[in-house]
Amino acid sequence: MSKISIQDENYSNLREKNKKEVIKKGMSTTKKIVIGFLLVIIVGTILLSLPISTVNGESNILVALFTATTSVCVTGLVVVDTFSYWTLFGKVVILLLIQIGGMGIIAIICGVMLVLNKKVNLKERMVIQDAYNLNNLHGVIKFIKKIIIGTFVVETIGALLYMIEFIPRFGVGKGIWFSIFNSISAFCNAGIDIISPDSLIPFQNSPIVLITTMMLIFNGGIGFVVWWDVMDVAKLVIQRKIALKDFVSKLKIHTRLVLAVTFGLIFTGAILILLFEYNNEGTISNMSFGDKILNSLFQSVTLRTAGFASFSQGDMESASVLVCVILMLIGGSPVGTAGGVKTVTVIVLLFSVIAVVKGRKEAVIYNRSINQELIRKSLAVVLISLIVFAIMSVLLMVTNDFAFEDSIFEVASAVATVGLTRGITSDLNVIGQIIIIVSMYLGRIGPISMFIAFSNRYSIKNSIHYAEADLIVG
Repeated sequence: MSKISIQDENYSNLREKNKKEVIKKGMSTTKKIVIGFLLVIIVGTILLSLPISTVNGESNILVALFTATTSVCVTGLVVVDTFSYWTLFGKVVILLLIQIGGMGIIAIICGVMLVLNKKVNLKERMVIQDAYNLNNLHGVIKFIKKIIIGTFVVETIGALLYMIEFIPRFGVGKGIWFSIFNSISAFCNAGIDIISPDSLIPFQNSPIVLITTMMLIFNGGIGFVVWWDVMDVAKLVIQRKIALKDFVSKLKIHTRLVLAVTFGLIFTGAILILLFEYNNEGTISNMSFGDKILNSLFQSVTLRTAGFASFSQGDMESASVLVCVILMLIGGSPVGTAGGVKTVTVIVLLFSVIAVVKGRKEAVIYNRSINQELIRKSLAVVLISLIVFAIMSVLLMVTNDFAFEDSIFEVASAVATVGLTRGITSDLNVIGQIIIIVSMYLGRIGPISMFIAFSNRYSIKNSIHYAEADLIVG
């Protein structure tokens, strides 16, 4: 037996032992993440409530709470104009909250420990493994290092590209600051900007700004696991260990699935939005054909839970609104900065339905069967998310006088941590703001995670087996 396999076996045995200890203490990885995000939101709320955070020197606890939540949950919905309401101190706090929320509590804490040269023990490695759904404990620290380094490299590239447009327009100081803020916000899929109250509408004719933003959103939304798989296979091609024609086949099934679904949704969404909005004077009608295509593509990409807007969301056609709601709820991909129920979750259910229609006993993707437990989990995630979406939509419509389309768009944007709005966020009453705050928080941690975190699920043994129920469906 090799050294690595013995090490993994020891890790596995110790992991089971530590898991029992974690169960006894009642603090699972899920609970740590749920509570961790909550604590960061509380700290952010306190900092944003300080007089030094606002331009007028006044503190508003609800505005601070809403802003801290939208930042940590990388949503982007705001009740005040970020560029004019907050001071430099307040904006820096918001930026730090976005970075923490985007990278994740676990990655940030682990990164700090590595910088301080503190050893990450086995129990902490287990938390990392559970948080990022890694197969084994071997290499978890290397994975975290890759996340941190990769994040800052991509954000730096994004900032440099933004500077091409922002420095000539705003000057060196503001241009650099706006570039850094926008790059982090876009990569973390937050959608918050400090340039204007109209998001990126002033730049709807700027390919450099829109393309850079799409690049950052895409890289943040596809997931860290996909990143490294693509890069690992690319290295093999560069080193001529495999042929270029074999590039796709050498990618993991998860990576191939994520990329296929992501590109499929992006281009399908762009085509539908272009068709529905082509003659809409409130959105893209007055643009050149090239800008129409670019802005339609941008809209489809930003719906992957980013929240930047290049044209008015409130003036879209009803058909476009429905497309947007669907794409927002689907969201990005697992183990990334995006929200939503996730692309893989939806595709697992889709292939399961196809299997039922074709009379197959198991669902198959890329000649591989899908685990039944994964199907059950996917069904639970989608069903619970839709229930939360429905409940929050009804509550918002009952407590606020908004149109049906505006309400479902706002709630979908919140629970999927997107950040797009049809212009009603600033008009929310106190109850409405609380509804959106809860929606954003549940959307970031996942409603199913909340139930798991505060239930005693691991202590229940499936030792009792009941007779099958004879039911009729369909």
